[in-house]
Amino acid sequence: MGQIALRSYGRRGSTPFGTRARVALGQGNVEGGLALAGIDRRAGTAIYAFRLANQHAQPLRPHITCLRPAAAPMPAYTLDVPVAPFEITETILPVRLAEVGPFDRAIVKVSGADIAFTLEAPAPPRRNNRVRWLGVAASLAVLIFGGAFGAATATPHLDLLGTPARAFAGSQLDVPYAFRGWGSMQYTLQTKDGRQLAAGLLTQRQGTLHFAVPRNAGAEIVLAANLSGPLGAMRTSRRIVLASNPLSPKLLLSDAPARIDELAIASPLIRAGSSLKIRYTTNASSGQLWAIDDTGRLWATAELSPDGSSVMNIPQAAAGRKMRVVLRARNGATNAVSSVGILVLPSTAAPEGNAPGAAQAQTLSLDLSSDNAAPGDEVVVSIRGIHGDSRVSLTDATGNTVEQGDVPAGQDAVTLSAPSVKTETTYYVVASVSSGVSEQSLVKKLIVAPR
Repeated sequence: MGQIALRSYGRRGSTPFGTRARVALGQGNVEGGLALAGIDRRAGTAIYAFRLANQHAQPLRPHITCLRPAAAPMPAYTLDVPVAPFEITETILPVRLAEVGPFDRAIVKVSGADIAFTLEAPAPPRRNNRVRWLGVAASLAVLIFGGAFGAATATPHLDLLGTPARAFAGSQLDVPYAFRGWGSMQYTLQTKDGRQLAAGLLTQRQGTLHFAVPRNAGAEIVLAANLSGPLGAMRTSRRIVLASNPLSPKLLLSDAPARIDELAIASPLIRAGSSLKIRYTTNASSGQLWAIDDTGRLWATAELSPDGSSVMNIPQAAAGRKMRVVLRARNGATNAVSSVGILVLPSTAAPEGNAPGAAQAQTLSLDLSSDNAAPGDEVVVSIRGIHGDSRVSLTDATGNTVEQGDVPAGQDAVTLSAPSVKTETTYYVVASVSSGVSEQSLVKKLIVAPR
C-alpha cells in the first residue's frame, strides 16, 4: 500500500495539537493533517482544521468521529465527501461539545481503494467548574497557544523566492524557493503580454524551480507564487528583466562539429529554367549548395541561409541532365556534406536551343593539361571562349579549397600545383567565369596519385 510517515506538532513538552500523515505510493503521494485550531466556549464548539492533498489516482473518503472513554466512537461531524484524484481539500470542522459529550480525541479516517489511514487530534481542555479561575487560565492558554499555532504553523508564509533581477533570453533559469505553514504553493511564469511559459502546484516546502527562457519571451517575464491554506493565503510576484545574449548563435555553435539533419526538395523532377527550393536542417554557421551533373560540371550555386531554405535557379541549358544537389555545411574547422538527386526536364516555356544562356554555355569550356597528376606536378587550367575575369579553385571532395588563382579578362590560362597525397585522391577544378552581367561555373575532375 505504500509507506506512511506520521508527525505530531504543537507545543513542546505538552500534549500535541494534532498529527500529519504522508503516504508514499507508486501512483502518487497522499498527504493529510488534522489539528485543534481553537475552542469557542460561548458556542460550545471545538474547532478542528483539516487538510487532505490527494495526488493518488483513486478518490478518497474522510470521516470524522470522536473517541469516548470506555464507549463506542461517536460521529462528530457530517464529513463524508469524497476527495477526487489530484485534488486538495482544506476545511474547518466544528464539533458541538454538547452533542458529543466528553471525549479523548477526534479521529478522521481516510480510506480509498487501496489506502487507509487515520489522523488524530486531542479534545479541547475540559473546564473545571469548581475552580473558575483555573478554567479562565486554561481558556486563555488555549487561545494564546491556539493563536500562536495558527499564526506560526497553519498560516502560509513565503520565506524565499530567489529570482534574479536580470537573465538572458534563451538561457536556463533556476529559482530556489521555501515556504512554511499549512498549505500549498501554485506558481506561474508568464511573459509581459500574458503568454504562459510554465505553471505547477507544489506541496514540498522547499526546492528549486527550473525554467527554460525562450528567446522570443520579450523584454520581461513575471514569476507569480500563490500560497493558500485553510487558515490563510499569500500571493507575491517577481519581475525578471531579460537581456539578449551577447554571444551570437553562430559563435555559440562554432565549437560543435558540423551536422546536417535534413536535406529535402519538393520533387526530384525539375523543369529547366525554373527555381529549385531546397530545405535543410543543420547546426552550421555557413556553407554552400551546388547543383552538379554526372560529369562534374557545376550548373548552379546558392549560399546557406539561417532560415533553413535556399533557392537555386536551374538554367535552360541543363535540360535532360541528371544532377545532384550537394550541401556542404561548415562549422569552424569541421564540414558536413549531404546530397540529393534531381532530374532536369525540358522547359515547357521555350525550346532548349533557344533558352537564354544556351549559346553562352556552348562557347565556354574548361580544359586541363592533364586529368591525372602526381604530387607537385603543375596543371595548366585553360578557359576557352570569350569571358571576363574568372576565379579558378582546386577543391577536395568535401568542398574545401586547396588552391586558387585568377584568370583576368583577355587571358585564358592559370597554373595550379597538384597537392601532396599518400593515396589516390580525387579533386575538382572549379572555374567561376563571368561574361557581361552573367556568371557560370565550369568543373573538371583531377586525380592526384603518388608515383
